[in-house]
Amino acid sequence: MNSPDQKNEENEINNKLGRRIKMARKTLGLSQTHLGNALGVSFQQIGKYESGKNTMSVPTFLTICRTLRLKPSMLLDDYLGREKS
Repeated sequence: MNSPDQKNEENEINNKLGRRIKMARKTLGLSQTHLGNALGVSFQQIGKYESGKNTMSVPTFLTICRTLRLKPSMLLDDYLGREKS
């Protein structure tokens, strides 16, 4: 069972990843529908990932990175201790 601190950290990670994914998607001029089609999910599900409401699996995360032409480490630097200034 997750402690409240673990749950808060999970929520924070989901929120930060979601914001970064949304920013990258918009930078490429892609819609939530386009990204959803690449993942085989609805645009509503993409909205839930981007808002941090839903946790994505590792395969989903990697597909998002591939679709948005991002290295996974670019989205994970905060958590890997290599945040760029």
